[in-house]
Parts: sequence; C-alpha cells; structure tokens
Amino acid sequence: MAVLRPGEHPKASGARPPLHTLPRTPGMRGYLALREALREAGFRHAADALRAPAAAPATDALFGRLPRADTDDGFRVLDGLWFPGRGGIWQRVDPRYVHEAGARWRASPEPRGPRAAALTDVLATVLAQDAMGLRRIVLWEVCCLLTEGGSRGGAAPGAAEAAALGVHRSEAAQLAAAVAAGFPGPGPARHAAESLADVWPGVRLREAERTVARLPRGSVYPDGPDDHRLAALVGSVRARAAEVDRLTAEAAESEATGALRASARSWLDALRLARDDADAQTGLLRVAALLADDAFAPAEAEVGAVADDRDVRLSWRPPPRRADGVTYRVLRFPDGAPHLAVETAAAESGPASVDTDAPVGRPLRYAVFPLRRDRLAGVPRVTRPVLLTPVVTELRATVVPGGVRLRWRPDPAAVEVRVTRSGAADDAPGWGGQSLVRVDCEHDGLLDAPLAPGAYTYEVRCGYRDPDGDLMWSRGVTVGARAERWPSPVEELMVRRHTDGGRVTIAWRPPAVGDGLLLPWTAGPVPPGTDVSDLVGAADRIPVASVGAESCVELVPPPERRVRVTAVSVLGERAVSGPSVVIEHPAAIRELAVRRLSADRAELRFEWPEPAVLVRVAWSDGTRGGERRVPRSALLAGRVEIPVSAEECALTAVPLPRPDAVAIDTAPARAVLPAALPSPPPPPVLPPAPPWWRGWWGRWLRGRP
Repeated sequence: MAVLRPGEHPKASGARPPLHTLPRTPGMRGYLALREALREAGFRHAADALRAPAAAPATDALFGRLPRADTDDGFRVLDGLWFPGRGGIWQRVDPRYVHEAGARWRASPEPRGPRAAALTDVLATVLAQDAMGLRRIVLWEVCCLLTEGGSRGGAAPGAAEAAALGVHRSEAAQLAAAVAAGFPGPGPARHAAESLADVWPGVRLREAERTVARLPRGSVYPDGPDDHRLAALVGSVRARAAEVDRLTAEAAESEATGALRASARSWLDALRLARDDADAQTGLLRVAALLADDAFAPAEAEVGAVADDRDVRLSWRPPPRRADGVTYRVLRFPDGAPHLAVETAAAESGPASVDTDAPVGRPLRYAVFPLRRDRLAGVPRVTRPVLLTPVVTELRATVVPGGVRLRWRPDPAAVEVRVTRSGAADDAPGWGGQSLVRVDCEHDGLLDAPLAPGAYTYEVRCGYRDPDGDLMWSRGVTVGARAERWPSPVEELMVRRHTDGGRVTIAWRPPAVGDGLLLPWTAGPVPPGTDVSDLVGAADRIPVASVGAESCVELVPPPERRVRVTAVSVLGERAVSGPSVVIEHPAAIRELAVRRLSADRAELRFEWPEPAVLVRVAWSDGTRGGERRVPRSALLAGRVEIPVSAEECALTAVPLPRPDAVAIDTAPARAVLPAALPSPPPPPVLPPAPPWWRGWWGRWLRGRP
C-alpha cells in the first residue's frame, strides 16, 4: 500500500497514513531503577502510577456526592500523554497533574500509597527536565510490554493487547501497527538503549561508545524519522570521540618530538574528555614519569616515597593557590608499565597517602592526580622508582654447643635468604678465621657449627624475584653473637651388673674437653650434645668411685623404682648432655592366685609389680604348657584368663622391664593349679513306665471267673 502524502485524503487515494514514530530510548538517567521500582509497587508502567484513586467525596456536596466522570477508556500517548477528565475532556499530563496524583496517593488508604507517591515525585522531576519525558517513558514501556507479549505468544501484537495495557481504543491499533513494524525486542540492543542515559552525557566516553555499538540499527520505518533524542546522544558521543582522537594524535606527536610538557597537556585534555580511556591514561602516566625523571624538575612537583617493611608512604606539596576543595587520586604502576596502573586511593583529602598492599621485588611508581569536584585539575605528579623489599623480622641468635643458632621470620614473598658472617675467632688458625663468610642456611634459620670461640656478626637478606627472573635483595639486618668454648660430650656409658644382683656399676671414659659427671635425670630425655647448663646446677651429682682413664660409679637401685642417669660434660658454666641409662628394679609379684574356671580355662590374679611394663606368665602340666605376656591394662580390667589342661599345672609369673632398661633380676612367683575333678557318673537308665491302660486291663482280667 502506498504511503499517504500531504494534501491527499486516505479514502480518495487509497494510501495508508504514515506510522507513528516510536522512541528508540527512554532517554532518562536512572530508568532501570525506576522500572524496577514500578514493578515492585505492582504497576505495569508509569501511566498506572499516574492514575491515582479519586479523592473521597465531600460531606457537604450536593446529594452527598460529586458528579461522575465519563467512562475511562484509557490514556492517549501518541500525541502527548493525556488522561480522560471530567465531562469527557482530555487532561494533559503536566506538573500540576502529577502533583495532584501524588497528593491523591498520599491521601489514599491503599498500602502502596506512600510508595506510589514517591514514584510520582520521580516522575515530576522527569517532567521538569523534559516536557515530553513522561510521554517518552510511558510510550517506551508500553511498546516493550507489547513486544514481550508478542514474543511469548509467537504473533505480532494487536489493538486488543494495546488496549489491555490501558491505551485508548482510538490509538491502540496505530500503536500496535507501529510496534509490529520494527520496535526492538528484548535483548542487548534494548538494554543498551535503556542504559545509555546512565553513561552519557558524562566522562565515560569509551563505555558510551560500547553502549552505542549495541543500540538497534537505523530506523526500520520506511517513512519515519529516527529518534531525535537518541540521534543527539549518539552524535555527541561521536563528536567527543573525534575530539579525543585529535588530542591523542597531538599528544603522541609532541612526545615524539620531545615536547613533553605539551604532550602531557594534550594527554590530560584527552583524559578529561574520556576518563575511561586506558590509552590516554597510559600516555599521560608515561609522559609524567619522564617529567619526574627530569633533573630540572621543580622541587614542589616531587612526590616523596618512603618504603617501610610492607608499606609505601607518599607525601607531596599541595598546590600553592586554590588548595581548598582539592582532593587527590593515587595510582600505582610498575616502572615502565603504566598500562598496568591500579588505584590505591580514590579521594585523599590531604597531601599524603599510604599504600599497604604494594607488591614486593619490583620497581614501582606512584602517580598523584589532583581533582577539583571530580575533575582532573592538572598533570599528575609521579614518583621516582620505588623498590619494596621487606627485611626479615624477629631475628635472634642463640649460643649452642659448638656454634651459634639463628632464627628469623622471612616475608612470605621472599624466594631466597642469604646470610653472611663477619668477625674472627679468638684463635685465628681455628674455625671461622676468615673475616667475611657466606653461611648456608634454611629459609627461616641456620645452625652455624662447628664454630671457633669468638665474636661474630651475622647479616640476613631476603631475595625477591622480579618480572625478569632476577633476584632483588633487601637491605641487611644484622645481629651479633659470641661463640664460646663448650665441653665435648661423653661418648659411651658401660653398665655391669654384679653377681649379688643388687648393685650396678656404670663406667665411662672422660670427655676430651671438660669433666664428666653422672646425674640422676628427672627431666625428659634429651639427645646427646644438648645444652643442659641450666639443669646441671640444680641436680645432685652421683659420687664417682674412681677417676682416671675410666671413671665409674656404683648404684644400688631401690626396689619398685625406675631410675634414669645421664652423663654430663661440664666446662665452666657450660654443660652438654651425653648418653643415658635407664635402670629398673621391679618388685616381686605378690598374692599370686589361680583358680580353675573349667577343665580348659583358669583365672589368674596378682598384685602388679612396679615399675614393670609386662608380666610373663608361663604354665605347664609336665607335658603341655604355654606362655602369655600380660599388660597392666589386662589386669586392671578385672581378670586374666589363660588356657590350661585338665591336669595339675605349675604356674610361674615374672616381671619384664623396658627393652632399653638395665634390669635387676627379681625372683619369679609360683603357684599350682589343681587338677580338674573327674566328671560324675551318668544317672542309671530306668525302664519306661507302663501305659495307663495296663493296670486297668490286669484288674479286669483278675476279676473274670
């Protein structure tokens, strides 16, 4: 069908009237939040929120009520936003109408009244900014609902669907035809149209360009113009992008010719127009770093950076004039890689900042952007390269037998630790005679032994891997220590039990350095060579029976006791441990008792012999026998059962010492288990009882003639 031309009558020419132009964007900042609030309040679109309930009639009205309005057949939206009024007169939606709708919602008893009144306040703001803003929003929402309904049903929307959404019957068919002609359906294009106003106008140019790229293509109406508001937005985006491209080319040309200050100004102008332009920010940071390295840079433009253990503290001078209202944005980037810049502070109010999350082992730079009302106020100031290499903490040195032990806590990012020792031994020809020696170490400590007596200084550094794989070393942390002369430990203890069974002789060879002693050891066992200087003074020494090439002592261990003795070498105030010996003298087993439970089982009871760990029980009837090792837990459980034969058995119980102990023999305890009693003879087998009828039958026979 041909399109109707100006001056032609539709009926005379047979042409159709042109389709109405539909908006291609709601054109409202914050539209997505408004739509979500309308849905939560139970409204289909903004027109439903403007149809507030009528006010309650006044009590003094004529006949008790006001005149009734004509039937409400819906609103008109194709030529402005209109609602039917009293007497069949259409009422245009203007600020007064929106204000009255909000007042009616506030006076309404409906639960959603306060929420609806708040929505009308938002709509009033939209109307104040754009006289056709409400019409655009309502028309956009109705068109979206029509396309969503059509997509679910599979057919194009019609006049009935438009009327069901509240559109007046005089416009329902025209609106449905315009929507069917090509209104964008649900998807990324529609979302871009709804969110473009949230991005633009603004400073996020690149995000606005990405949003514009997702917009619906050009108008699909054969005779309708594009949306003028959307066209203005897209045009301003493209004009801004062209200006940024011009400034970018100008900045690159100035940088290539060495005009760094002119290049920085051009990069700054480009970044002001496109705050999310990564290339403009990278170029500005690169040129600002070159300006910071200039030897003739003014002192007031410098930014001081002090690296602590894990923090970097920045300080700078505020601008000399108009410093009020200026805030600062701080970025951090690796030296030579401004494209990897990250923000460390968004709005510092004073001329100082602290970065508590700086990476280690890589040269860093910091850029300070001055901001005035969130607008870049000048070229950023950039620090010189800062290298963060944390040192070790909790470094301490302990004198140990034969040398020095060091402990420290490295930073988790350290990949290697290096320790150097300086100093000289008291006796230069001995160990440690060199002045500077690198000492092998672990990641968190070292044992420097053997080490000649003398004063030494240790320096500990941490190594961190840079992006090129090289190690960057921290400054050294030093600690002093003095190695002392220590006695050498006793090598071996020899133990001999006497024939009388009550005495033990312990002998050892004197140590090469120091005096050898034998101490009763009540503390926990320690390996040979351990520093026991603090324990020797509080322990009683065992008298030595003989001293010479071989020292020895005689001990009479008390019964029911376990004794540990340790050889200790002493030199002055220093002492080291040597080998240890455990001696046990178990008590004799008392109150051994055994009783037979059955022909093949017997129960055993006795009093536990301290300090034995096991008791060996053996039994025999002269032909057969057995053996069992009984632990203390089995005896404490209540009973110990052993398998035996029916014959008389002889039992023997003897305590067993620890496998590593020297034991004093204890006489075994003995008991006899009597033989089992013979089984009683079986009872005699009685004849079966005669049946009951036999006695009756005999009496009957005896009674016959």
